Amino acid sequence: MKFVCLSDMTRNNKQVRTSDMEKDALTAEFKSAKRLGEVRMGETHLFYRYFIRVRYTSYEEIVKAYLREESGESGEFLLKEYYLMLETKNGVMHKLRMEREEYAREALNYLENRYSNILVGFDRLGQSK
Repeated sequence: MKFVCLSDMTRNNKQVRTSDMEKDALTAEFKSAKRLGEVRMGETHLFYRYFIRVRYTSYEEIVKAYLREESGESGEFLLKEYYLMLETKNGVMHKLRMEREEYAREALNYLENRYSNILVGFDRLGQSK
């Protein structure tokens, strides 16, 4: 697995390499984390696995989090996709695709209940809470 820190990513998606010692600690935390579909909620980090890459960020780096739903049509079929949206302290918004809406909602509930510094959700005007 390749670990990529979301907090170190910039707007142009440059990535900072994770050290071997840090990778070992992240691997151990990743394996013991609570699994919610593609997302895992570790002790100090949120992990997102997509193919062979694991993106991660510490809960302290997350400023805002909300669920984004996108819909469209393919012929007669209605398509819906769900994304867990995370904004980190560096001002970058990260779009994490989720297979199921309930996993994204459960991740948001986890963040809201445990970390009061993270703004979770949207109000009716489409502004972050």
